[in-house]
Amino acid sequence: MSGTLVGIGVLQTLVYLAFIRFIDLYEREPLRYVVPVFLWGFTVAVGVSLFFNTLFQVAISQISTMQVAGFLTAVVAAPVVEECSKGLALFLVFLVSYAASRRRGEVEFSGVMDGIVYGSAVGFGFSLAEDLLYYAQFGPETYAVRRIFGGFAHAAFTSMTGIGFGLVPWVRSPLLRLMPPVFGLGIAIGLHAAFNLTASLFGPLAYGVLFLVLLLYVAIIAGWLAFERRAIRNELREEVAAGLVSPEDYAVLPTYLRRTGRYLRLALTGRWGEWFRERRLHAAAVDLALAKRVSRSGMRGEDERVGRLRRKLLELQRLSSAGSRGARWTPPA
Repeated sequence: MSGTLVGIGVLQTLVYLAFIRFIDLYEREPLRYVVPVFLWGFTVAVGVSLFFNTLFQVAISQISTMQVAGFLTAVVAAPVVEECSKGLALFLVFLVSYAASRRRGEVEFSGVMDGIVYGSAVGFGFSLAEDLLYYAQFGPETYAVRRIFGGFAHAAFTSMTGIGFGLVPWVRSPLLRLMPPVFGLGIAIGLHAAFNLTASLFGPLAYGVLFLVLLLYVAIIAGWLAFERRAIRNELREEVAAGLVSPEDYAVLPTYLRRTGRYLRLALTGRWGEWFRERRLHAAAVDLALAKRVSRSGMRGEDERVGRLRRKLLELQRLSSAGSRGARWTPPA
């Protein structure tokens, strides 16, 4: 096994993971959750899938041919087993983040983009491990093709399950909260099965199916980021009127490039204290905006979280005003 080729594949995966986390423009997910999810995909999910897929194939081969057993494993068993094993990581991180939110008032798994980040993370880990197994079995050519053309496949599939979990806080009725994850898992299994079916019957044409899946993946990301941008603009307008958010901050918060430019100017002029305070303040303002949006249709308790975030934002504004030199907007007492 070529160490260079494997190293390139690992680097590619890490670049993909960093990219997906980077494009979560408004509420970036903490590495303390993203990394364990990735490692789950690389280890636990692959191990569980290998065991049950092999068990299914052996069982079917006892009553049919190996060719039929392989086909049914790829099209029926693998999508269900693999998406469930990856989805279990999302379920666990959702529970952990929800428990943390009850203690600290911070929700780290809420919304479509959060689900995409975590779903992609576990998918990237799974894909890398699976491709290494293919390398060992079929050689470097197969590994290279899968890395080049299929590196995003598992990420795109499992993102659908992640989206389902991410939408749970947005559902007010307790009876309906189970529906988004179940529906998302069903879509993930369906997309995975469609890809494997096409690969089994038509070979490379499966990458055409994958291309359509990736278009859906990109469209969902673009649509949700636009939704978050509108939510930040609309929900913080009230906070500006109340004096909690400064007009200057309000002007840059919905636009990633403006915020980045502002942070860059602070860094280049050596104003690291202001850089740190403004990033914390802006993160709290974004949290407040999205919490207000969730409170309109989501879980009970969000109104209480909105109040906590307003108090946190007020405190950060005062610290920022106290730590800055020169004239600066001052929050109301």
